[in-house]
Amino acid sequence: MKVLICASEGAPFVKTGGLADVIGALPIALKNNGIDVRVMLPYYKKIKEANTAKYVGYAYVRIGSSSEYVGVFHEKSKDDIDYYFIDSDRYFYRDRPYGYGDDGERFAFFDFAVLEAIKVIDFLPDVIHCNDWQTGLIPYILKSNYYEHKEFAKIKTVYSIHNIQYQGNFPMDIMNILFMPYSSSLEFGGQINFMKAAIMESNAITTVSPTYKDEVLTDQYGYGLNNILGLRYFDFHGIINGIDNIKYNPQTDKNLYKTYTIRTHKSGKLANKLELYKEFDLEDNDGPLLGLVSRLVDQKGIDLLMPVLDDVFKYSNANLFVLGSGDERYENFFKSLEARYPRRVRTYIGYSDSVAQKVYAASDLFLMPSKFEPCGLGQMIAMRYGSLPIVRETGGLKDSVLPYNKYTKSGTGFTFTYFIPNDLKEVIWLAINLYNDNKDDFEALIKNAMNMNYSWDKSALEYIDLYQFVIDNK
Repeated sequence: MKVLICASEGAPFVKTGGLADVIGALPIALKNNGIDVRVMLPYYKKIKEANTAKYVGYAYVRIGSSSEYVGVFHEKSKDDIDYYFIDSDRYFYRDRPYGYGDDGERFAFFDFAVLEAIKVIDFLPDVIHCNDWQTGLIPYILKSNYYEHKEFAKIKTVYSIHNIQYQGNFPMDIMNILFMPYSSSLEFGGQINFMKAAIMESNAITTVSPTYKDEVLTDQYGYGLNNILGLRYFDFHGIINGIDNIKYNPQTDKNLYKTYTIRTHKSGKLANKLELYKEFDLEDNDGPLLGLVSRLVDQKGIDLLMPVLDDVFKYSNANLFVLGSGDERYENFFKSLEARYPRRVRTYIGYSDSVAQKVYAASDLFLMPSKFEPCGLGQMIAMRYGSLPIVRETGGLKDSVLPYNKYTKSGTGFTFTYFIPNDLKEVIWLAINLYNDNKDDFEALIKNAMNMNYSWDKSALEYIDLYQFVIDNK
């Protein structure tokens, strides 16, 4: 089976969010299961200036009245995955991947270019796997512009929604420069909607967890596209993301102060906590360390934490380490919290892989009270390191964190249902009290969490089954 994965970002070459982690990890798992998989990304300025990819060839695509050059470059990743890059200085030689006024034109060009680049690289896929709005036109272009091309007519498409909030909406006049026929599949609310086009024209649609699949079919979470998805209900699948078990491994992680196993987690986590306290000048008061590694934005439930955390520090022995950046008001809140509790709260504005790994290893509890979470990786990484997640039951959080049951001693973390501060407060107190007063149950939960397997292996097999299904379904 030949699969071409197309996306706007992918680790290790370019990353702004969780999509890049998926594109970096899924191809490896597919290849390990015998799939001939390739990845195609834009040749952004950052990648181009690294000057490690080799020129393969070129093609042209029509945008407006001109033919635009499409350069094709190739590089093998350290995991032996073939990456191809679409080169255009006009569209991609910029300081960041997104956030420009012509993003609609830029990624429409990319979608046209992908299909022309297939001819250049001499790789005819059975399936093109598209991801998020930036690749949403590919299924439509394939059907509308290549239907007379015998070989291309055999290609099937799978489209993955990583976050339905971002749909690629652009004014209708973009059609004036796109060399493809109009269809109602393209239009939503008087605009061109890249995501709607993909939903309507792909052979199958996926999203990144079973619960998120159910949620986006509702008015509350569907951002207007829930009824469109409902039209494709039987072609819509929820496949949870995995994590990179090689990178996120407390036994081998070189970022940690001390590595550890499930058997040695108690001493290992304590050593990491004490060293983190020493490096960042936090006091050791024998209480639990709460970790928060997150973008500091509305989606992540920071509004729930704001009215709750003062009481946590006034009436418990817990400490907090925050790593992240985002909205200024959230950053300022955590800075002010640190000013009020200078040796119990540490705020690291920005991002560092090294510090993040240390927080996962040192923390006893991991905060992730998201308003919505399509999949989420933080809670899975935290469990891998024996940090018990405190999460709201939404999306992938609900699918991956099993709530503590005091009667059966089962569970891998602590959960709450409603997006209200009091419910979060109650579950934080439950977790802190369990840490302080019932070490046996707390240790049992850590072992449960560390024994969970959220690698890409299982998810990759689900994707392979789906690819095979769309290939077989003539």
